Amino acid sequence: MIIKRDKDIIQNYFEDNSGVIGSSADFVALTETEDDISGFLVEMSKSKTPVTVVGSLTGNTASGLAFGGSVLSLENLNNISEIKEIDDKNALITVQAGAKIHDIKLKAFNGGWMYPPDPTEKNASIGGNISTNASGGRGFKFGVTRDYIKALKVIFSDGSQSYIERGKYFADKNGGITFDTNKGKKHILLPKYHLPAIKNVTGYYNYPAADLMDVFIGSDGTLCVIVKAVLKLIPSFKEVFGGIIFFESRNSAYEFVNKIKIISKNTEKENLKDSISAMSLEYFDKNALLMIKNYYPVIPENIEAGIMFEQDIYEDNFDILMEKWVEAISDSGIDLEKVWFASNFAQQEEFRVFRHRIPECVNEIVRKNKIPKSGTDFAVPEGKLPEIVDFCDREFKKSGIFNLTFGHIGENHLHANIIASNKEEYERCRRICVDIAQKAVELGGTVSAEHGIGKLKHILLEKMLGEKGFKEMAKFKKSIDESGILGQDNIFPKNYIQRIQ
Repeated sequence: MIIKRDKDIIQNYFEDNSGVIGSSADFVALTETEDDISGFLVEMSKSKTPVTVVGSLTGNTASGLAFGGSVLSLENLNNISEIKEIDDKNALITVQAGAKIHDIKLKAFNGGWMYPPDPTEKNASIGGNISTNASGGRGFKFGVTRDYIKALKVIFSDGSQSYIERGKYFADKNGGITFDTNKGKKHILLPKYHLPAIKNVTGYYNYPAADLMDVFIGSDGTLCVIVKAVLKLIPSFKEVFGGIIFFESRNSAYEFVNKIKIISKNTEKENLKDSISAMSLEYFDKNALLMIKNYYPVIPENIEAGIMFEQDIYEDNFDILMEKWVEAISDSGIDLEKVWFASNFAQQEEFRVFRHRIPECVNEIVRKNKIPKSGTDFAVPEGKLPEIVDFCDREFKKSGIFNLTFGHIGENHLHANIIASNKEEYERCRRICVDIAQKAVELGGTVSAEHGIGKLKHILLEKMLGEKGFKEMAKFKKSIDESGILGQDNIFPKNYIQRIQ
């Protein structure tokens, strides 16, 4: 373990994509081996020193920013194993928590395989992605990070370690789970609050018959230190086809997306070969597109929305599928002149750069303004998306503050951002985000479907689970992290832990 205390040297551990300032710690501990961590956590537990676990510090909710205590960096735990092929449809790869998503995906691709989760930030570490259950732009077809985790090695604050394989430990009807560690058995009792049956990363996972592994996925560094994971890989597609369609009304964009979702789901259900099956469906509102128009003159004037689609292709049927998409677009009354097509990997990569340029621009503005990011990460049940987008639009227009909305429309999961330029605007932005969170909950949705709560969104989670939910989460955390040192202030305010005797 390397300990660094010089403030100038460790300053880069106190910034991420959230825009939050004021982060600090007494020291940074860089672990060089997995075995270093147990002893370190025991020592920190004895002295009640808070521990904030970090990887690449690319988060949006300040969960990796310390405010006192210590920083435990896993950046040196970045080994990626050789691929282990199970059969022609499945393979496994073992990675340490500090491995970068870009490197994992590249190694898989070079071996003819694919790690499907596709978060915007490719420099993120896999440990961070697991801690927030990240998904990204291809979640419509491939799901989220937890769908590709087959095993985890975790270390608890008492120094005990556990290797948890999917399907080994499940919650009983009362929410109890007993599992093995190298220091004996642990027993936990899951919180009792209700979570919506949609894409969701708010609160500790407690769905019926929960797999223990899923409890730690999305726990935002508050329950344990994730040091290693076994990931599921699937065969890589041979080709990809996609496009960006520009619409003069949001309703037209919604109608097209709903049509493609219905066709795609039927294609998967019936296992059809030569039919539309969208890999991703991404939405951009007018302001998002205007923000990057200087980079992309192809964006027309007088448009209200854009939809980016991708289809993965595994057979020699590229021309057939391309024709099906063109037919679906034309039958929807869309002018093909308002569609930007990509028909090979190089062109498709331009689309991905296009998609990622929007959050990059948001982060640049946030850093320039030196005001924390205000945004929501809501998801709502099928059919409810137009209602919450209209609600956001009304609130944003009343505020007069710059805003933009984009994201994963295929999963009814959007990122609504409102960008403050000063502290007064920031407080107004926060109030608007609370109102949006309340609306999402009223519609049966979640206040966060991907980024998690971190330190910035306690008030949003409170709208969903209430103070009772915070108390349940604090009690649950304390049952695993008895010293209460891990990820303090992530998910819920740390004073709830302090109230537990």
